[in-house]
Amino acid sequence: MTALEALAREAIEVWDGRLELDLFATDDPAAVAALIEAFCDETLGRPVAGILYAPGVGLVVGLHLADGRDVVIKVHRWHASAARLAATQEVQVELAVAGLPVPRPLLGPTPLGRGVATVEEHLGGTATDGHDPAARTTMAVGLHRLVEAAAPLPAEVGRALVLRPDGAPMWPEPHSLRFDFEATSVGAEWIDRHFAAAQRRLRPTRGGDQIGHFDWRVQNLAFRDGEIAAIYDWDSLATAPEPVIVGNAAGGFCIDWEAADEDPPPTVEEMFAFVADYESARGRPFDADEREALDAANLAMVAYGARCQHSDLYLQPEFGDTSAIGWLRLLRDRGDRCFA
Repeated sequence: MTALEALAREAIEVWDGRLELDLFATDDPAAVAALIEAFCDETLGRPVAGILYAPGVGLVVGLHLADGRDVVIKVHRWHASAARLAATQEVQVELAVAGLPVPRPLLGPTPLGRGVATVEEHLGGTATDGHDPAARTTMAVGLHRLVEAAAPLPAEVGRALVLRPDGAPMWPEPHSLRFDFEATSVGAEWIDRHFAAAQRRLRPTRGGDQIGHFDWRVQNLAFRDGEIAAIYDWDSLATAPEPVIVGNAAGGFCIDWEAADEDPPPTVEEMFAFVADYESARGRPFDADEREALDAANLAMVAYGARCQHSDLYLQPEFGDTSAIGWLRLLRDRGDRCFA
């Protein structure tokens, strides 16, 4: 058994193999590992060790190569746009040149199984506690630095999913195959009302779009000596007005689902502190209209998380009853309005 096969087997046993079936038409860990290792051997170099294997929106695999490099392969599901992924890689290159801790792309969008793979450097670094005030400030400053550095770049990475276009279904497609909103609609009406209210408030939000990272949380960052050493999950880039970017980040910045934390999402007080840290980095507070957009985006983001958690409560009963914690707790605590 290869090291990658062992990592794949462990993940599939925990999360089931629905993502692997979608990507590779098999959930056999040995077959999945062999496909990925063969792809790596053909396009990058011979893999000699597995570093990580993380199923989520797509499949993230870290490999150590015989030439000494560490690389990250992300296999996106079939409906990922190759043009959008290529545009995202262009942004990565420009931000790396600007001095941000951004892994440089090593391979553009390339078919792998039924999906599309991209490859980038693995920069390393360590995890940190996102609830730590110093880490929170570092993350707020880092997000502002990314938004500022990306401002002159062509905005071809797609608009944020939180900004639903006119005529679209209320909910976007769940980001993971694990969630099924249609089959778990009973009891979720109160969450739906929050999300619909947020969308009504976001509808007047037009113009002023900037590039932002829409999964800006501690699990997608690596740290060294208290500073951000690496930024990952680049397919989470999208465009929106700056307050929408910040409201979204405030809802999840401290989350690391792999850490030993029973209630990873922030408290309302932590969300306020993140926004204050960002305003300090920005050099000016958000005005009343900006805070309205920020609050609506935050409400939409938290409601989406609560809807995913509600789905888990129905479809993944082995996780236990989490209704008093997590996104459901945060949505109840923050209510209809928080920042506005």
